[in-house]
Amino acid sequence: MADYRETVDYILGIPLFAQKIGKENLSSLLCRLGNPERAVPAVHVAGTNGKGSTCRALAQMLSEKGYRVGLFTSPHLVSINERIQINGEMISDDDFAEVFETVKAQFTQHPSFFEVMFAMAAVYFCEQKCDFAVYETGMGGRLDATNVLQPRLTIITSVGMDHMEYLGDTLEKIAAEKAGIIKPGIPVIYFHRDEESANVIEDTARARNSAIIPVEKADYIINHLGNKTIDFSLHNRYYSYCNLQIKKTSLYQIENVSLAVVAFSMLMDDEKVPSEVTEKVIRTALTKFYWEGRMEEIAPHIYVDGAHNVEAISAYVETMVRLHGGDHKILVFAAVKDKDYSAMIQLLTDSLMFDHIIVTSVDSSRRADASTLAKLFRENTDADVTVSDVIDDAMDIAVSLRQERDDTNIYCVGSLYLVGGVKRWRNKHDQF
Repeated sequence: MADYRETVDYILGIPLFAQKIGKENLSSLLCRLGNPERAVPAVHVAGTNGKGSTCRALAQMLSEKGYRVGLFTSPHLVSINERIQINGEMISDDDFAEVFETVKAQFTQHPSFFEVMFAMAAVYFCEQKCDFAVYETGMGGRLDATNVLQPRLTIITSVGMDHMEYLGDTLEKIAAEKAGIIKPGIPVIYFHRDEESANVIEDTARARNSAIIPVEKADYIINHLGNKTIDFSLHNRYYSYCNLQIKKTSLYQIENVSLAVVAFSMLMDDEKVPSEVTEKVIRTALTKFYWEGRMEEIAPHIYVDGAHNVEAISAYVETMVRLHGGDHKILVFAAVKDKDYSAMIQLLTDSLMFDHIIVTSVDSSRRADASTLAKLFRENTDADVTVSDVIDDAMDIAVSLRQERDDTNIYCVGSLYLVGGVKRWRNKHDQF
């Protein structure tokens, strides 16, 4: 039997020696594997922010309906197994190692890390006889490994300025990369945030004779912000649902959940499921919806959020102002060097008051220099700013400071690497 730890170490080492083999060669690998990506009806999701949450919400609804649902997302926060799930359960260590051996046996050229993970997910979902599979793209769309899919439905979440060195330096260029997943005749649901990206998505869809289903902020209304829940209603030109409810989280999740609700409704229309059954499933599934690292309270008074670019930080700030505006706040912040962290810091300090800010570094070669980040904070706020390069040490400092004021919350934001590091720190402590 293949060894799980050796398998993980091997896969995580792939970026050191492998480049993308490209769509044609990846298709050839999948063909040798029996085209598992074609065996399970798929939904393909791209976008700048909200992809993982939208995928998870849709998978939750499909699972609630009784389907066996594969979910492929990235990145992982703690365990690589998080990337491949069925009905909310991560692939087991033994299955992970065995599926990798199945895929590796068909290598002729060595795929990249992401291509390997995608092929493994496709094989696993096929072997496990899933009824649906929901796939999140990686960084882009057009050139993404997942773009070999021929899905039942395509979703594009909000488009923003991120990964500009790879995807382009305008919204139009980035939207074009995301719209590259639209397939001829396959409907596309997208979030209409701005005219620049919307025009690109709609023009691409029309050129490919694909139905266009927009969702926008005007389509949903937040009815009530409770202590533990958010109640909202969704009304667009196709579907109307009143008084839906999710657990209290970031406000931006209403946008992502709305995309998932429309997608699920369309799939159920195709399956000839009565509308009253569809609505009942949606209501039940949404009360169970949960996605790690998105305004997640990992311990009493400690919140983590994976917002890691300007658009995401802007949405994060909106939630903080509306749901946590009166709190005393300690901020733990880290970022990677290829993000516009100066603008991110400006947004945080312009809108939010912090008692203390602790700047740390993520465990990645992409990490931004903590001292540079701290300097920017000091230029934009009067709060005390501390630098602690190790995440565990930064969190220990934050917890110690919080003990001085019981009405204080700790907020960790700036990078998904930071979220993963904070979660690993949390797992080492039993006192929470």
